[in-house]
Amino acid sequence: MRAIWIGLVANILAVTGAVGHEFWIAPESYRSDPGAEITAHLRVGQDMSGDAIPYLSRTVAGMGHWGPDSTSAIGAREGDLPAIAGVGLDAPGLHRLSVETNPAYIVFDTLTDFADYLAYEGLDAVAALHRERGLAETEIAEAYIRNARTLVQVGPAREDQRDAPTGMAFELTALGNPYLPGQSGIEVLLQWQGVAEAETQLAIFHLPLGGTAPADTVRTLTRTDAKGRARIAIDAAGTYLLNSVHMEPVEGPGSVVWQSHWASLTFAVAASR
Repeated sequence: MRAIWIGLVANILAVTGAVGHEFWIAPESYRSDPGAEITAHLRVGQDMSGDAIPYLSRTVAGMGHWGPDSTSAIGAREGDLPAIAGVGLDAPGLHRLSVETNPAYIVFDTLTDFADYLAYEGLDAVAALHRERGLAETEIAEAYIRNARTLVQVGPAREDQRDAPTGMAFELTALGNPYLPGQSGIEVLLQWQGVAEAETQLAIFHLPLGGTAPADTVRTLTRTDAKGRARIAIDAAGTYLLNSVHMEPVEGPGSVVWQSHWASLTFAVAASR
């Protein structure tokens, strides 16, 4: 598969990662003291090993900071690397950062290539739908949009400090606070356009504390239930990346016949909980 420019569409994701790779927000620190500033990279890669990409307006549709008692857009200059810097964390509590990208595009040479990618992401049924739509089995064009979130704890974690959706089209939300001590797991909610995304694959990537990606990264799979929820084990220290993909049939622009939305959520678990 290969990335291409399609027609007059200018908003192409200018990175080396293919559509089969994850996109996530990687803060330099997942915990902070009140009054500090946060710096975070946008990364594209696999198994939590990936290139940091700069802020580009043709790539990023919007970035937001969701504090305990305020919400603000995150500004950046063209080419900034890291893409997120200087975001103040004044209030104690659970802070959320969100990034939504503009559509980018990829072409799969054959239906076999497309089906292999779909199987990896738990979207096997889409290959059959492709045939039912009577679409070509070569040069299959897909648009993809990323919806990434990360959670940063400022000051001590409390039970009343909770995650909440930020309004992106496809979104993963923690139903609670993963930074609370003594937890063996946490529930998450997957939503498509504000509605629970039931029976959908969710990939959990865990990089153990002190480990090196991709060699030490462990990928496990689960599925959401009828209410769009899944329970994630967080009994091991390290960084967690959750990822899920939603696919929609479309007609264009140009030769694009499918559009995917990718939801990711990152947080970290300390060694002593």
